Amino acid sequence: MAGNLGVRDPSDMTRLAATQAMRMNYYPRCPEPHADRVLGLSPHSDATGLTLLLQVGSVPGLQIRRNGRWLPVTPLPGALLANVGDVVEVFTSGKYKSVEHRAVVNPRQERMSIAAFHSGKYGTTYGPLEDVVRDQEPHYRSVSVEDFYKLVVSTKLDGKKIMDAMKIS
Repeated sequence: MAGNLGVRDPSDMTRLAATQAMRMNYYPRCPEPHADRVLGLSPHSDATGLTLLLQVGSVPGLQIRRNGRWLPVTPLPGALLANVGDVVEVFTSGKYKSVEHRAVVNPRQERMSIAAFHSGKYGTTYGPLEDVVRDQEPHYRSVSVEDFYKLVVSTKLDGKKIMDAMKIS
């Protein structure tokens, strides 16, 4: 990714994955007629650099938003799904976009997934990389990792609202 963006020092990109957190998600089956009215996880983009997701089993439920429509992501046995997060969008000044996604429940089967979230360390800054922006105006502001996560926990999980707050008007 660093080479594709023209970033001279790859450590500028790898610092966005200096820490890791994991979460196991369990979505119980939701019997009809409620399944079409219940979300397993609201639409959002990950407030991380990179997310690796293992969809355990073959039960579908992950969906991504593309061109205003929700598209299912078919689970592949043993495959890790790499999801670009908000921090990569900030680092690349929008050249790479974080992916808005959600989880839906299944009326007949439970579903599980395991997510590994990769982020920067406290005491560092999230902002557009100079090698990426060059002589253009950045699309996002720079903030400390601490202030970014204060924004994350104070913002409702709703689409890409965090990215809207990071944009330079």
